[in-house]
Amino acid sequence: MIVESYLNGILPRSDLALQLGSSWLRGRETKEAYNGQREKETLEYIKLQHKLDFDYIVDGQLFWDDFLRPVSEALGLHPDGSNANENPVTRQIYTNTFYRKPLIRKRPENASVRMIDDRFIKLIEQGKRKIILPSPFAIAYLSDGMHKGENNRLNNNFVDMLFDIAKILNQEAKRLQDESNISFVQFNDPCMLYAEEANNFWNEIAASLETATKGLSITTSLHLYNGDASRFSEKIFMLPVDRIGVDAYTTDLSRYKQQKFGKFLELGIINSKNSLVEQPEALAKYARQIIDSLNPEGLALVPNRPLELVPQHIAVQKMESLSKAKELLKNEIIISDTGSR
Repeated sequence: MIVESYLNGILPRSDLALQLGSSWLRGRETKEAYNGQREKETLEYIKLQHKLDFDYIVDGQLFWDDFLRPVSEALGLHPDGSNANENPVTRQIYTNTFYRKPLIRKRPENASVRMIDDRFIKLIEQGKRKIILPSPFAIAYLSDGMHKGENNRLNNNFVDMLFDIAKILNQEAKRLQDESNISFVQFNDPCMLYAEEANNFWNEIAASLETATKGLSITTSLHLYNGDASRFSEKIFMLPVDRIGVDAYTTDLSRYKQQKFGKFLELGIINSKNSLVEQPEALAKYARQIIDSLNPEGLALVPNRPLELVPQHIAVQKMESLSKAKELLKNEIIISDTGSR
């Protein structure tokens, strides 16, 4: 059984970085000072992940502002005469975080756009470089515009929009694969598990993921959070990605006990929504139970959602617990396998 650990989204900035950012917006500090602190913390996060022996490493996305902003900026998803930083502020469901809601006024063009700043990615050891993008459904569902009608309901333009976005994400993933030698692309989706329309458009969502991953020779995953992934039952095994990430705190994993979990499972075992630091021994014990009952193709221990919701020092402690839990689990499996021979 392959057992891994890694992170899956935006990491928290320090109090100093938050203070500098606030002061910069008020004209009391320079943007250079703010960016300098974010760069310092990015490098520290990369170094820490190497130290903790995470199997894949992310840059922490400290320059992202929110998980849709680089996409909306690159594609011009905002009203005429404004920019993405002036889009309406919208609260993410189930969290205390906010994002600038993109506005899609016309079908996005499959033009050559660079959405992701890869300067930090290139500092990561080759073979461990991982990037995280919003899923096609997340971008379309969380945006306003021509694909929505009365009461914010998806209309006939939605499917075209979904595939236009998927093509653009595929283009960016291919660029990062070829130019930055990434080994892993993860698509984050915080809305599929609560969106009523997800079941209605299931085939189109799956096909858009196939478009987004077409031609990639790297590991791919879809991380689902903000709900119970078991609502899709065995359908999630059919999604055209190598790995599926679920929130162990909100997903009824017992529904999969009667069948093999037909994917490499990213088990969201670290709770990113509170500051309680999990004990590695408890994490390893639970993860072993999941292996025994679900028999996934492989297991990665990950946070249940991006760690951005907790203070930075708590996030670091949770990362350390994640690393220790992986080592405990791997050692236990080795001992168990040896004893069964």
